[in-house]
Amino acid sequence: MASSCRLLCASTYSLVFLAVGGGCIGGCSAGSGLRVSTSPDCLLHPMAHGEEEQRADGLAHALTTLDEPARVSGRPLQILAVTGGITGVPFTGGVLVGWTKSGTRPPFDVVTGISGGALVGAFAFLGPKYDARLEQLILSVRTGDLIKIRPISCLLLDGAFGSAKPSERLLRTEFNESFLADLRQAHAEGRRFFVGTMNLHTKRLVTWDVGAIASCGRPDAGDLVRKVFLAACAWPGVVPPVEFDVEVNGRHYHEQHYDGGVIAMTFLRLGPDLEPRAEDELARPGLLAGSNLYVLVNRKLCPEPAPVPKRALCRTIASLTAMFEATTRSEIAHLYSLCTVSGMNFHLLAVPQMYRDEAMGMCDLCPSETRPLFEIGYQAGAGGPPWRLTPPRSDSGAVVTLYVTRSGH
Repeated sequence: MASSCRLLCASTYSLVFLAVGGGCIGGCSAGSGLRVSTSPDCLLHPMAHGEEEQRADGLAHALTTLDEPARVSGRPLQILAVTGGITGVPFTGGVLVGWTKSGTRPPFDVVTGISGGALVGAFAFLGPKYDARLEQLILSVRTGDLIKIRPISCLLLDGAFGSAKPSERLLRTEFNESFLADLRQAHAEGRRFFVGTMNLHTKRLVTWDVGAIASCGRPDAGDLVRKVFLAACAWPGVVPPVEFDVEVNGRHYHEQHYDGGVIAMTFLRLGPDLEPRAEDELARPGLLAGSNLYVLVNRKLCPEPAPVPKRALCRTIASLTAMFEATTRSEIAHLYSLCTVSGMNFHLLAVPQMYRDEAMGMCDLCPSETRPLFEIGYQAGAGGPPWRLTPPRSDSGAVVTLYVTRSGH
């Protein structure tokens, strides 16, 4: 049964990526989708595109303008961006727990997350108080806690191969009223947590200010927060899109959202409180001087050489995988460029190249698979994370990082 589930998910995942791959290639070259979240003007001034940008954000924009707390003072910021990808979630989670152990982990003013990085980012945003819960969740969650494969019934009823009902139950447990209260408190302090999803209609990345949604005063605010996280991890075609049917200020919104990783692997957004107020501020050198940007990557920076079977689908998937890895490196390079212009200090840490995995995916999640990578991340963080201070090359140049591991902590 496990092998059948793995084969079904792998095939579905492959077909989905085959379908969206061409669209992503066209979107990147045309300047839609990806560049919306990574071009310098949008990174520092998300409303620079005016009404067009607001319409693209849709419901996310409407919900996050209902209530705005006081502006934060202009001190240096501590910013964390966690990339998409489920394979390396144990690594980035381990880094955070180990980083706390080292005594050098700062409280974050801004956190952004895509896909699995959204879940890791949520616990990171609320601080070391949630380290134990993050570790327990990573080391205990199984495939059945996230998705239930029912290809016949789900295809007929929902146009997908499986159901995300298990994920909904897990999110209700983890992101409970206590979690939401801490999220609202962090937002009131002026800190920001952004999650990226893909709007299925516009095919664009949408960034949700999760703390603002939690703090908006709506009776369904908690449900909306959980739906954002559910959408952030919803694989296109594997599970149905997450539907938002909400009325805000007399305007009705119906949107469908999926995992934002099909559009962008990482992004940076600072929020209206923390961003420049005028266009001429964008080009001012040293705008964020003294601030630190930490980028945690849920995957290796460069592809591993490996033989590809003489089958059309295998060759296509290998090419698409290379494309997404190259996109990740390119986006990291954009963030590095932003740091250079604005005066931020750039820090990068990714799954080490020396780590040999078995291409763990959603169908392979179990403690025996996740613990080794969590331990590697923990060791890296506990010694004071060995940050890389420059981006990887945009091509497939080798990046070698070695970590010393031990069996436990």
